[in-house]
Amino acid sequence: MNSPSPIDRMTAVRPGLPGGPAWTQRRERALATLRERGLPDRRDENWKYLDHPRLAAYAFETAPAARAAALPEPGLLPIEGARRIVLIDGRFDAALSNRLATPGLEVTDLGALFKQEPGAALEVLREPGADADDRYALLADAFAAGGVLIRVAQQRDIAEPLYVVHVATAAEPAVQHARLVVQAGAHSRLTLVEHFVSAGDAAVLGNLAAEIALAEGAAMTHLRLHRQAPAAAQVESWRVRLAANCRYDQHLLALGGGLLRSNLHVALEGRDAACRLDGLFLADGERQVDLLTRVEHHGAATKTVQDYRGIAAGRGRGALNGRIVVHPGARGADASQSSRNLLLTPLAEINARPQLEIHVDDVQCRHGATTGTLDEAQLFYLVSRGLDPAAARALLTLAFCQDLIGRVPLEPVRTAAQALLAAAIPDRGPSAGTG
Repeated sequence: MNSPSPIDRMTAVRPGLPGGPAWTQRRERALATLRERGLPDRRDENWKYLDHPRLAAYAFETAPAARAAALPEPGLLPIEGARRIVLIDGRFDAALSNRLATPGLEVTDLGALFKQEPGAALEVLREPGADADDRYALLADAFAAGGVLIRVAQQRDIAEPLYVVHVATAAEPAVQHARLVVQAGAHSRLTLVEHFVSAGDAAVLGNLAAEIALAEGAAMTHLRLHRQAPAAAQVESWRVRLAANCRYDQHLLALGGGLLRSNLHVALEGRDAACRLDGLFLADGERQVDLLTRVEHHGAATKTVQDYRGIAAGRGRGALNGRIVVHPGARGADASQSSRNLLLTPLAEINARPQLEIHVDDVQCRHGATTGTLDEAQLFYLVSRGLDPAAARALLTLAFCQDLIGRVPLEPVRTAAQALLAAAIPDRGPSAGTG
């Protein structure tokens, strides 16, 4: 007998969701679409590397129980002057957030908006479903009860980083859903740091549906650091829209948790919009990291650079499925994508699939992917100069991604990434290889 699907199991948490009749109708539409399509599985080309049984084993029928929350202070990043925004199990916590009162910055609790102005919430939150890869976003649309809306007014430069801390506090297995929206006005500037942490060791799945919209001439730097507990998992669905002359830079550091699936869809809609995507993931032990990027050039003279590095050890599994689409109106577009991957043990695995889809002439597009092991000649050289073999392996592994970490613009985030990576590098002695 087949076990109930995650969608069916989640019906237990539906009563009490906020938003009134309008949101009840929208949630029902999302569920109807999900039941028709089903959640992704290995038959879906963009999801074929993900461990779906492992994901389905999470407690979809259980929402995190309400509990007194506290920040895991030793795990926070010491970002000087940061304006802190805290989400506890997917819900905005005003008491733990601070320094949010500043001209040009508006931070809205989406949980309160659901209850007090459900019509406004309908307008702010994108209704997913048009894309086949939107199915976990549909799940968030159906079940999310909170999140945060961040607005930056036009012409405003928010000099201090906005530090969004996502904290999973559940003491028992649970699944939590959240929405995140960032809207940057014309010619505004901001830096957003997202930090995913766990306050316990429970098997908690976080499902985040997020949107970023940059108006003409806006610029945003976006840092994402994942360092959840080993039993935790995260699924993310990102939509980023860039108007003319925008600049969006993202630095992904996926260095914690047991499983991460990240869907990132970037649309360069206006002329001269530019985007850089840097990503580093570590899949060690039994960890799995599965990244999907889709970058669409709509506007003329748009530019994107993607540089991803993956490191796998033990029985870890990683994947990067990246597609660049250049539409007919994107004459003069310049797009590049690089995926370089390092396997530290024989049972580790990384799959890379860079793809180009070009519908216009007069463009410059290139992509490439490599996967290999540490260079034995370099190892021999370092050992011959007196380094311990384990130290030589660690040095080469850190060198593999040092330039990418070096481009992270905030020192506390760089330091945290280097420490997490150094602590996870295995000693590949002669007996290693069984994972």
